[in-house]
Amino acid sequence: MTNSSTHWDQLHDNRRFRPQYPNDHVVRFMLGSRALLKPGRARFLDIGMGAGRHCKLALDLGFETCGIDTSFVGLQHARQRLAETVPAHLLARASMLALPFSDASFQVVLSFGVFYYGTAAEMHRAIEEAHRVLAPGGRALIVSRTVDDYRFGKGKALGHNTFQLDIADTNELGTVQHFLNAGDIQPCFAAFSRVTFEKTETTTANRTRLDSDWLITVEK
Repeated sequence: MTNSSTHWDQLHDNRRFRPQYPNDHVVRFMLGSRALLKPGRARFLDIGMGAGRHCKLALDLGFETCGIDTSFVGLQHARQRLAETVPAHLLARASMLALPFSDASFQVVLSFGVFYYGTAAEMHRAIEEAHRVLAPGGRALIVSRTVDDYRFGKGKALGHNTFQLDIADTNELGTVQHFLNAGDIQPCFAAFSRVTFEKTETTTANRTRLDSDWLITVEK
């Protein structure tokens, strides 16, 4: 399997995979989460922060910010970007499967395009970890791929809606990915008190490829 830190290190060495600006769906989610700041301190965690673009957004909005990533190169870039505002120990090299934080320690959690890298069991474990570190009353946004995404089925089947990609037209060659259909979402996030989801789609390559994602918002 190619869901390794080495793979992501190679990506983060390329400026193309270190976007500067936050995703617009994340911006809307974070703006909608500002009410959690009103009682006082509110902590934010980005699971799979990459080079730190969404950590920077959270800081700008007033959240105390933490982030994790398995990529050492990505972590270096995030620390450089946030060096003046976030202590280095709050940006950690860690896995989504074992978050190095105590229970109920964050009011807002984000995972943008991360949880689908792995098997169904690994996705479920990552969701359990997000639930564990989210405080009661907190909210999270999980962005994950749908079965309508053009990558679905492009590779060796490893289980239900799970494939090791074999397409060379993507930087994800060899990665293991688990895709969700609409009926999967409620069971996957059943531990949360509230689950809502929307779908976002964009075509590329002269409309020959469809990028299809779920925007899953949960509350504990």
